[in-house]
Amino acid sequence: MYHQLPPDFLYSAHLLKVIFNDSSGSTKEILGTGFVLAIKDDVPMIITNRHVVELDYKQPTAKYKDYSLSELYITGRRADNTTYSFRIAPSAKVFYSDIIENDIALIESKVYADSYNQDGWHFYFNLEHLATKEVFDNQLEPYDDVAFAGFPDSYDKVANRPILRSGKIASDPKYDYSWSRSFEGSCVAYEAFSSGGASGSPVFAPPKGVLEMPRSRDGYLVGINAGHVKDPDFYSGHSGISYFYKSTVIWDILHKEGLI
Repeated sequence: MYHQLPPDFLYSAHLLKVIFNDSSGSTKEILGTGFVLAIKDDVPMIITNRHVVELDYKQPTAKYKDYSLSELYITGRRADNTTYSFRIAPSAKVFYSDIIENDIALIESKVYADSYNQDGWHFYFNLEHLATKEVFDNQLEPYDDVAFAGFPDSYDKVANRPILRSGKIASDPKYDYSWSRSFEGSCVAYEAFSSGGASGSPVFAPPKGVLEMPRSRDGYLVGINAGHVKDPDFYSGHSGISYFYKSTVIWDILHKEGLI
């Protein structure tokens, strides 16, 4: 028995516009997804994939090695259905895992004064929502339901709204999944259709069962969508399997950097 997602989960997804420049003046702009995690009172962090903010990350060629992050904009939605945008200041620190394969970035929410509004951030998560290693070891199971909200290419471009997709955990969440013969980081496979623009989407496992019922658990933010496994024989190259990096990587970064 699974329960509903949090009522505002769809709008926890924020649209990221990221602009990169190289030394010759060439510019490249990409869109992605991020979400906000409050790690302390009035200390929000922006969470997304490392490949969203570092263009050369894990690239097979040197095509983007000279590109660096130039501008970052984040757009969210208020409870009154209006949108707001912040321009992230260059002084904002970006934190990564020590394990290069873990495709996660935590960004300080330092914004330009001209883009700040007194309403602050809307539809964000708290640390109590973030799944720990104990949750992965003892509560999450293969075939558990998960959902992710974000801005894939098919997002609502008229109203600038994210869309919601769902799926089932496909690998054993106790262990790290690899779609290759190499270590790919602390990730989990799930049967879902991730596509371009959905990178950085929050992945949520809704509550399961009822009080005192065996194998019941609360709902948790379990990770960050990062991509899909390719298969040239299916769905224009999409195997039907996507993967997310575990929320435990966020915990590791927070502790490593002394942020909590």
